[in-house]
Parts: sequence; structure tokens; C-alpha cells
Amino acid sequence: MATPNQQRICIGPKVPAHADNPISVLLPSPSSGLPTRFVIQDGGLYEMQMVDSEGLRSWFVNDTIQSDGALYLITPFDPVFMLIPILDTMRQKTAVSEGKFLMLEGIFGSCSDQYPSLRRLADLKNMDRYLSAICDVRDSAAMKTFRLDDEKVMVWLKKKIDILVGKFGSIPALVESIAYTESLPEACRSEAVTQSVLKLVSVNLSDSWATKLSANYQFPELDKLESRTQLPSMSDFGKRSGMDLDDEPKAKEVKKPKMSVGQRKLAKASTAGMKPMTSFFAKKT
Repeated sequence: MATPNQQRICIGPKVPAHADNPISVLLPSPSSGLPTRFVIQDGGLYEMQMVDSEGLRSWFVNDTIQSDGALYLITPFDPVFMLIPILDTMRQKTAVSEGKFLMLEGIFGSCSDQYPSLRRLADLKNMDRYLSAICDVRDSAAMKTFRLDDEKVMVWLKKKIDILVGKFGSIPALVESIAYTESLPEACRSEAVTQSVLKLVSVNLSDSWATKLSANYQFPELDKLESRTQLPSMSDFGKRSGMDLDDEPKAKEVKKPKMSVGQRKLAKASTAGMKPMTSFFAKKT
């Protein structure tokens, strides 16, 4: 039985009373590779995010005071996002080969000691269906093997976007993200909806996969709007007046994605001796 100082305040989906106890695991984020806290319960995968833990706060729980004043949000996480980078690495694709097929046990059995909890993904419900959605499958009487298929991944991602676009109006946070388009033509609003969902889905992808996905979408009306509302820069003024204010063009600043509080703390930890993500799945000798 947990002592009072071991308790945490969590908000998460309702689970059946007979469900197994949750298992907290540390897995690499599918977008950044940084250590991220997940929960496995009743065959489902959930992401845990810590909210507002930097202040001096505490919780009153019944007759006790919990010193950890953080709030933990536990939300369902689609395992396919986790599978994409794992399978991408495991297939060992080259310029002359599409890579190798692997059995279910081989996909998770070659994980390095840095993330042993990755093996637990094999026990998730519907894992075979998740793999089949994004992989070429060879099914014989002797064995069933899988290999990531880029086209299937893109079809799955675009379908995910279509589903969210269809549900956009029922998700307040998404509606708020395009509040600036309320007075704009319907064509602009339609593109803004798709663009907002595209950004949301891309948060769970590596830079390379996010770039591939983005290449499938064009937003001409939003591009026109941006070009019409963009104010001239000082360098443009200088060129029109005969004065070149920029001796050398400056590289466009790329904003880094924001990390959660938990990721910031883990990022500060010592990485001495840690292996790159591609080594997680290297064959052990």
C-alpha cells in the first residue's frame, strides 16, 4: 500500500474496475527520441505529462498534505506513432534494399538496455492490427513477419488527419487554434482547419516523417492571405530606396519545438555513456 508521500494527483481516462494495475514506463518520444513517461494499462498505451510542477505547491488529500504539487495528465496515445520510428530503424532500409522482415518478437526483442520497457509494447492489445496498418506483411503457416512500408505509413497518417478534420468542430482546443479565421472566406477556414490538424499530428513524428507528410498538403489560400497581410521589412525598404541594408542574407531562424516540463528535466540530466536512438535496436552480440 502506497504511503501518502508516494501519491500523485492524476487526471486520466476512466478504466474498468477490474483492469490491471497501471505500469509506468520510460520510452523514447517518437518525435524527439527524448525519454518520455508513458503508462500501460489494460492493454492500452497512455502518455503522461506533468503540468505546473515548478512552483512551490502542494495538494490537500483527505487528511494529508502531498508535497508534490504537480498535476499529471494521462491521455491515450496511439501506439502506431511509437511503432513508426522503431520499425523505420529495425528494417535497415538502404538505397538498394527495402529492408528486412521481422517477427513480432524480433521487433521488440532487440531493444537495448537503455529502454527495456519497449518490450512491453508487444503485449498491447491489437498490436497485430497496428503493425498491419503500416507494414508489408508476410503470413505463412510457419510465421508472420512485418516490414515498414512508407506508402502505408503515409496513407495511415493522412487518414488520421481526415478523421481529426471531421471531428474538428467538437474539439474546443482545435477550434480556438483557428479563431483568427472567423471573418475570412470559407476556403481559408477550410485550409486553416487542415493545417492545424497537420501540425497536431506532426508533433508525434520525427522531423523527417513530418516533412514527408507536409509535402502532401498545399495551402494556397492561406499563402495568399499571408502574402497580402505581410508588412514590408526594413531590408525591402532599403532595396526599393537604393540602399542595401543587408550585406549578407541571414538564415531563417528555425524555432525549436517546446518540450514538456518532464522532458526539460530529463534533458538536463547527464547523457554520459548514453547511446544514440539507432543503437536501441542493434543486435546484441
